Amino acid sequence: MEKWFSDIVMRMFRLMHDVHDDNFDAWRYRGASPNVFFPDTHGDYLLFLESHRREFFAARSLLADDTSRSLFDELILFRLLGHLHVRLRTNTPEHRRARQTVEQWRVGVAAHASDVYGALANYVVPIDDDALCINCWPGNIAANFIWRQYYFDRDGVWIAPRVGDHALDVGGCFGDTALTFARSVGDRGHVYAFDPMPKHCEIMRENFAMNPALGERITLFDFGLSDRDSKGSEDARMGIDPGASLGDDLPTRTLDSLDLLRVDFVKMDVEGAELMALREGEQSIRAFKPRMALSLYHRDEDFFSIPLWLEALGIGYRLHLDHYSIHREETVLYAV
Repeated sequence: MEKWFSDIVMRMFRLMHDVHDDNFDAWRYRGASPNVFFPDTHGDYLLFLESHRREFFAARSLLADDTSRSLFDELILFRLLGHLHVRLRTNTPEHRRARQTVEQWRVGVAAHASDVYGALANYVVPIDDDALCINCWPGNIAANFIWRQYYFDRDGVWIAPRVGDHALDVGGCFGDTALTFARSVGDRGHVYAFDPMPKHCEIMRENFAMNPALGERITLFDFGLSDRDSKGSEDARMGIDPGASLGDDLPTRTLDSLDLLRVDFVKMDVEGAELMALREGEQSIRAFKPRMALSLYHRDEDFFSIPLWLEALGIGYRLHLDHYSIHREETVLYAV
């Protein structure tokens, strides 16, 4: 553990002297300066890493392949130094060309405005001999249909929804991921999508209606999964906000309270509530042992708290890591 931590610190000091061009994601951080650096944020992360280095190292040791462990270190270094000094392996010409491809699929502007990442747009995405019609942001299209986020395929290990699966899309947002899963599970499978934001559910229903053959394989629940059952508040947020945290004003349920008869695959992206939802879904996880794709980037402690919790279950999960952006977001922990 001490050697690993020392190596991270030495790599950090060497990387301080590197300055990277074309390493800023203006698509994600609209209006921000490409030269921005946050010394307080990076300094706080160094202190956090030092105080939790045993937990970080223990979680790293649970990763089942060398690429996952190497990526784990790389993502820590990115959080220590930012985009000016660390270039993630995802920043490739192919990754950047994906944005041009997405633009070619855009056919118009959707009727839903947003101050977060701009207005939604209409896309027609060609897939095999078919096409999907979706209203969402370009990043959603790239993530699901080009970068294949939530589908792990490395060195013979395949963790994803399969034909006939019952899959959970926890944090459904605009339904693009649920539609992707619906294609994967086929007409013998089913997808359960969860989102507590009324506007998100409205957009999902529109997207499912535009793709009826897939939409009929999806059940939408207008609540989130967390650590308690809550009806929410009449003052719940009504706009588009994929970063909304699950508070008292949003309706939530626990996974175990749903009494599902089958769960084969679970994807969770719930803005830092992943561990809470997992803890109150332990009975279901123990019963079904689903394959899982869990967002690992919302809270600094999730890098170790979620892997260590899965290990503590004692049911033999093997863990792998992947990443789908050129910045600190979109890290996914896969469990099988």
